[in-house]
Amino acid sequence: MDGQVAIFVVLAVLSVLGAFVWLALSLRRMHIQIGEYNSRIELTKKEVERVFSEEFREELRNRGRLYFEKIINENAMFMQQDLHLTASQLNEYMRESLKKALNEEFKTYTKSIEDAKQVAIESITKTQQAMEEQRAVLQKEMQEQVDRQKKEMLTKLDKDMASVVNHYLIEALSEEVDMSSQSEFIFQHLEDQKAAILEDIRSVR
Repeated sequence: MDGQVAIFVVLAVLSVLGAFVWLALSLRRMHIQIGEYNSRIELTKKEVERVFSEEFREELRNRGRLYFEKIINENAMFMQQDLHLTASQLNEYMRESLKKALNEEFKTYTKSIEDAKQVAIESITKTQQAMEEQRAVLQKEMQEQVDRQKKEMLTKLDKDMASVVNHYLIEALSEEVDMSSQSEFIFQHLEDQKAAILEDIRSVR
């Protein structure tokens, strides 16, 4: 009889330990997933900073200067062919043409850069919001799962503990005292202590 009780107790303890191990692995997996989401956000930020770096802007400026030089050369060749224009008219025309071309091109480049930057910022914001929502859902699901598992373990532990204690009390006292006069007091005492025991177990996380 004692051997069966011992086996029953060992199995109960092993089931509780197994549940705690499962909880630990689940929490670790959740932390890894959250870490991966944060890494993706940081990687996206770094990529945006790299794309819109000072080197990238300098490259755009260099391309703009080369394009403007091409415009200057084309305009100069065109104006040289016009023998009817005076030198002052030619200079004024070139100046106005170049000024207009430069202004238009700078506006185009500036707008392109700002549009691309705005698109990237909106994409990052949406990605962050989606990841935050997913992380909140994961945390809620894991917490509900942990609470449910904890409640099941406490219920099972409460049931198993009462069964084992009841068995040992009956076996120890059956031959020495009158159970009809003592059992009510003993079980009432255990019932009073049960709430404190369960509270101690719940406080251990």
